Amino acid sequence: MVIEKQEPRTHAPQAWDHSQLRVALGCARALAARFARQRRLSRADREDLIQDILLAIVEASPRFDAARGSWATFVGVLARRVVIDRARQPHLPPHVSLDAEEGRDARRTLRADQTDVDARLAFLSAAADLPSGPRGLLREILAHADVVDAREAHSASSASFYRELTELRFWLRARGARPQRTTGVRQSKRRTPRA
Repeated sequence: MVIEKQEPRTHAPQAWDHSQLRVALGCARALAARFARQRRLSRADREDLIQDILLAIVEASPRFDAARGSWATFVGVLARRVVIDRARQPHLPPHVSLDAEEGRDARRTLRADQTDVDARLAFLSAAADLPSGPRGLLREILAHADVVDAREAHSASSASFYRELTELRFWLRARGARPQRTTGVRQSKRRTPRA
């Protein structure tokens, strides 16, 4: 028995007719708008969702078979899958860029008035046990004596710097470093944190 190799049907967006394009755009916009209202998403997040829906339609369009169903049904199923996937993602708190004007007050609070010598020595001794990436970042922060100054001097983007800083915090936490409680809590009343 000889099996013929079938040529894949190309159903690229360039081959879509006007009605198919209208259905894809309309469905993406309608579902994204409904989801954005429910989740109170920003306009940018809604536009991102529209793009994600359209991308899913473009990627899956070669599998469209008119004999099995209509284009509107095919597009609707794909769009709902994208919205469901987005709904399952954990809701992240809003981020404020420290580079933006809104982050100005946060930048001021990150600057230390004076360097704690004991903390510097403890961090230097902990740096010996860290992998090379976090160790380099810790030494860079200690050299500048300030996280904001180290970020400004860092060669990578701000996003990369803060990803590396988060990783460094995880490593320090794994090595036993714990942040101090707020001032005003007496030493005798402090409890050891539960693991």
